[in-house]
Amino acid sequence: MDLGDDISFENKDDEIQYWKNKAQDLYEELKTHKQEAEEFENESKQLEKEFDIALNQNEKMIRELNIANSKAQLEIESLRSKLDSINKENNQLEVQVADLTKEKTELQNYVRKIEQKNDDLERGRRIVEESIHGFEAALNSAIERNAILESEVDEKETLKEKLQRLVDETRDLKQELTVKEREKLPDNDKTMNGFKSQIDSNKLRETETQTTPIKRKLSKALRNFASYCSPHK
Repeated sequence: MDLGDDISFENKDDEIQYWKNKAQDLYEELKTHKQEAEEFENESKQLEKEFDIALNQNEKMIRELNIANSKAQLEIESLRSKLDSINKENNQLEVQVADLTKEKTELQNYVRKIEQKNDDLERGRRIVEESIHGFEAALNSAIERNAILESEVDEKETLKEKLQRLVDETRDLKQELTVKEREKLPDNDKTMNGFKSQIDSNKLRETETQTTPIKRKLSKALRNFASYCSPHK
């Protein structure tokens, strides 16, 4: 501060006036500084209050942020745990997808083999059906031949019965002729000896005449029986 040490005065009054003016200036300056100081102090107090309010607000915000941060950390840990679980599940799903893909490929191969087997079975079924149709036709033909043979067998049995009747009739006729010939013989031996040749000749002709139709029937029956017994083409 310049106090006027190097200033010279003409008289004491000028020096006193100077110092008075200087003192007044300093007083005004002090007053101004005091006013500024008071304003500064008021402003400082206001700023301090605002700072305290802001500080309280900031502290409250910090506490809230700390709480939010703690919650966020917990949520982050939870999300991290969930992410790990999801990653594990994803890995398991990838393994399952690989297994399913492999199983799908195996099933496709199996289906192709089954389809091939089905085709083979279908061809075999058609072959079997054709064989069955052939067997049925052969069986029907055999049944028809069997029916014909049964009919022929029945006819043969009928012919056998007829033949047996003819044989029986022939035997009966022979016995009857034998009886009649015996009845015609005379009691006198001489007469019998005299007429022996004639009787024998007549008997022979009579016998031939009486037995000829029977022999013809028997011969015909034998021929018919032989023709039925012979194998048919």
